[in-house]
Amino acid sequence: MSFADLSRPFVIAHRGGSLQVPEHTMEGYRVAVAQGLAVIEQDVSTLADGGLGVMHDGTVDRMTTSSGNVADHTSVSWKQLDIDASVTLGGGWPDGLRPPLFEEVLTEFGNRVLLCAEAKSSDAMGPMIDALERRGISPASVLLQSFALADCRLARSRGWAVIWLGSTDVARAAAEGISWIGPEAGHVTPRVCRAAHAAGIEVACYTVNRRHQRDAVIADGVDAIFSDDPLYIAGETGRRTSDLFARQGWLPGMLPDTSRGRFYPDDSSWGFDVSDTVTSTLMGFLAPPDPEAFTLQLDVRVDRICADSHRCRGSVFLSTDDHPYRPSSGSSPGANGYLFLLRGDGDLEIHRVVEGAATTLASSTGGRAPTLGTYVRLRITVTGSELSFTRTDTETLTVADATYRPVPVVHLGSAFAGVRFKNVVFA
Repeated sequence: MSFADLSRPFVIAHRGGSLQVPEHTMEGYRVAVAQGLAVIEQDVSTLADGGLGVMHDGTVDRMTTSSGNVADHTSVSWKQLDIDASVTLGGGWPDGLRPPLFEEVLTEFGNRVLLCAEAKSSDAMGPMIDALERRGISPASVLLQSFALADCRLARSRGWAVIWLGSTDVARAAAEGISWIGPEAGHVTPRVCRAAHAAGIEVACYTVNRRHQRDAVIADGVDAIFSDDPLYIAGETGRRTSDLFARQGWLPGMLPDTSRGRFYPDDSSWGFDVSDTVTSTLMGFLAPPDPEAFTLQLDVRVDRICADSHRCRGSVFLSTDDHPYRPSSGSSPGANGYLFLLRGDGDLEIHRVVEGAATTLASSTGGRAPTLGTYVRLRITVTGSELSFTRTDTETLTVADATYRPVPVVHLGSAFAGVRFKNVVFA
């Protein structure tokens, strides 16, 4: 396989897909490849003995149980570092993972998977190319990357394709013979893409994790997209009608609007610990079979509430697309749909959300407060003209509103309360 074989635009598994797998680990790369992802990315730095370590940061502090600079490690000490995946990602991964050497990546994946390797340290590009050539890796199967023009020049002088990261300078890239530019997604425009293509240059943008962003940069004309959630961005996951929380592992499109929450292994649920904020998480893998009309059922457990039970709540936000919903910030541009609340005092509320601002459509009074630590069954029904919200042990709210259809996207959240969710099912 070569990069020339890929249809455009294609998706690059940024750090191996760091929202789904432990970033820059052999175990994570293997999962990404098994999922059918064609391109995996590496960040490469030179070690003290001339070896090449793969890690995004300049220190080992975030990813391992140790601290210190990447550059101070030898190849031997590098392989003694312990990546604590349970801290960096959550459940479903063993402890004791090790950061890889670039040579290990080439040995297992070279000429078998398309590689997109960035020179992370200023002295890494030459040794990276040496390693690629020593291993007999085909230049057609590798895209190198760097923010430094000098690195890009070096790659080109030795016959390797390279992405000039952070650049929209098409004229300079063309003059240097650089075949790719790699702007940040926010700097992509149709004009930049048209100019690049007219000069025979392709555009790879970083880092895109939501489909509304993907759709925008594709409309602008990009040729490749770096993503931490590549399966979700590629649209290859299918859409599920029930949760998989029992797996206790992050699912495609399970992205933080304000927080990612966590899994609870004691009852195979997912949710939020008690906090003093309003939190929300996108459930991108979930979708109704018919987003125009459907029923959503779910079990909600309230573990602890604040002193003001009116403010404490669990929430379901059904939205028109996957713009983040950040209620605590007071501004969520693009977030449109309906918000359903179970308050700590047991009452229900339905709100219409326009550009992140919620307006009450209906509310109940005199509800029975849920017993802490016990699940309550909720049912939300959307038809062409109405919305209904049922707490199956007490009451139903119904309101006529057809402002938004379809509303295929689910966000789950909480406010000033410990809330868990499970048995989320669409019908």
